[in-house]
Amino acid sequence: MKLQLIRLLLYEVIVTYPQYDRLVSFASVHHGLRAEKLLAAAGIEAAAAPTPREVDISCGQCLLFAGKDEQRVLALLETNNVRWSKLFNRDGRSKIYDLIRMYDFRRAQWD
Repeated sequence: MKLQLIRLLLYEVIVTYPQYDRLVSFASVHHGLRAEKLLAAAGIEAAAAPTPREVDISCGQCLLFAGKDEQRVLALLETNNVRWSKLFNRDGRSKIYDLIRMYDFRRAQWD
């Protein structure tokens, strides 16, 4: 019973937010939480959600946001040294995720 409820809640979180057509996964929960705070402070609408298994098995947390904000989001993450893992185009209703790009760890400059 509990497992069914958890699955239902997980489904609700991912399928909801049809206005968000981008999904970014993170290298760690720490970076996911940091990204969520940075986007909120910058006034960019986003929603934290569990990362769907079809997408990535990294840290388990992702952020959903609108494609119109993609460049701002990526610039903000890069400027603040937030390690993200993969960026996807997302159709939440049909659970289709298309990989747009992966983070280039070779170019990264960390504190």
